[in-house]
Amino acid sequence: MIRFDGNRPRPAQALSWALPLVRERAGSVAIVVLLSCLGSAAALLPPYLTQRLVDEGIVGGEVELVLWLCAAFLVLMVGGVLVETLSRLTYLKLSAHVLFGLREQVWRHLQTLAPTYYARTRGGEILSRLDGDVAEVQRFALDAPMAVLNGVFSLIVALVLMLSLSPMLTALVFALVPLQVAALIVSRPWLEKGSQALRKESAAMSSFFVESLRAMKFIQASNAARRQEAGLRAHHGDYFAALRRSQLASLGAGGLQRVLSGLNVLLVFAVGGSLAAGGELSVGVVVAFIAYTTRAAGPLQTLAGVFMGWQRAKVSLQRIHELAAERPTVASPAQPILLAQPVRGALRLDAVCFGYAAEAVLAGATLDVPAGTKLALVGASGAGKSTLIDLLQRHYDPQAGSLLLDGVRLDLLDLVELRRQVVVVDQEPVLMPGTVRDNLRFVAPDAEESALLRALDLAGLTKLAHAGGLDRPVGAMAAALSRGERLRLALARAILQDPAVLILDETTSGLDLPVAQAIMGAVDRVFGGRTRVVITHNLASVGAVDRVVELRDGRLVEPEAARPAAPLLRVV
Repeated sequence: MIRFDGNRPRPAQALSWALPLVRERAGSVAIVVLLSCLGSAAALLPPYLTQRLVDEGIVGGEVELVLWLCAAFLVLMVGGVLVETLSRLTYLKLSAHVLFGLREQVWRHLQTLAPTYYARTRGGEILSRLDGDVAEVQRFALDAPMAVLNGVFSLIVALVLMLSLSPMLTALVFALVPLQVAALIVSRPWLEKGSQALRKESAAMSSFFVESLRAMKFIQASNAARRQEAGLRAHHGDYFAALRRSQLASLGAGGLQRVLSGLNVLLVFAVGGSLAAGGELSVGVVVAFIAYTTRAAGPLQTLAGVFMGWQRAKVSLQRIHELAAERPTVASPAQPILLAQPVRGALRLDAVCFGYAAEAVLAGATLDVPAGTKLALVGASGAGKSTLIDLLQRHYDPQAGSLLLDGVRLDLLDLVELRRQVVVVDQEPVLMPGTVRDNLRFVAPDAEESALLRALDLAGLTKLAHAGGLDRPVGAMAAALSRGERLRLALARAILQDPAVLILDETTSGLDLPVAQAIMGAVDRVFGGRTRVVITHNLASVGAVDRVVELRDGRLVEPEAARPAAPLLRVV
């Protein structure tokens, strides 16, 4: 589980978050570190060999030494390519393991959050954090330690080789390091501010795409395509402005580092060249130092890149920190109570109170639903019927009072078992991408093929059950199925789940009366004797019921007691 301490992210938090995943691949880490060090050593040897090639081979007239050194160069080149290839492939596997593991942690946390979080948070914002921000943290958590280790190793090896050639030129090369560090410190606020703005605009554009694609049919019907194009252009403008600011900050910081590194090379040329011209230094040493100066700049640039990478990762870590701060509203108890088998499906609401912020929805709602009852629940739109369903499936806990299944409080039950026993078929059921079979197996992954076909048959989808319909694609957002087929497919899923309590949330709303009655007839045939809670605005569509209850003013009341003149609202 993702956890953070404090309000401001620190590098240690990114590292500690990824550490367990890195530890699982300790062998791969060791291989990558070893290969990286070998590659760095192989890259640092050529300047040293160049000095010998120039001074002893070419100037000294040692032809055999020249040939041996050329062969050594060839071996280093080929070996370097092989080491780099093996290192990159090993690192790729390690990096993917850490990235996927971090993303799975965030996804696991997202799956525990209440519906209210998704109601107030834009989908694109969540996607941006799940994808871009997690990847940014992964890059820093894995790349930064590797880069620091490799950079320090390379600097030490380069320093030893350079000191062996000329201590004076070595001191000259490293004289500008304090200036490079100071430049990094000065550029930090620009880098952090640029990363924050870029992440914000990226999330806003992702949200625009997610929300517009979901509403495309409405956009077309409203002749709003040009307005949406204008909206996209506006997002592009804002994103480009943020990207430009971020790039300018990165280019400025990186450019300053390159200028200082170039100045080092010029100093070596000036001082070393003057000494060589005066005969105080060999030409080979000057050539080797020019090469080492450019190579020494690499590790320094790497360390500078780690610093700039932390500025980006800090922004991403803060955004994930905000997501991690969202706490689940419910959780399974440490020692859940097991329901007596078979589960009967008796429900009880005992003085249940619940509301959102200052808005009360349920105010002392009390109701007994004996096992096997078919209950019709009516009430005005916004009265709290959907909230009551969320409480029965324990997406929330009541703020006062209690809900019980077979005499056991819902908060004492395991969440998985509760939601297996209490199943909801919505007015607009959610169907997952893929085929009919995929959607059935989503709730019953181990079901036999015969069980899938039987569920379709019982739900009234006989054609699908006997004409290869299991492989029929449901289409994007289930557009390949009619509304009646979507509802029957949702009913088939409920049949496979075999719940003790079935809740139908306006399931037949908007359907022709014969179609609605046919679906309810299938429900009664399959779930006869089970507890059924039917939320409806049209009692004629639900068939015979055992009881009618109205949700009004936060309470569950018998309609006759409240309005005796309303003949449709009666206990049957």
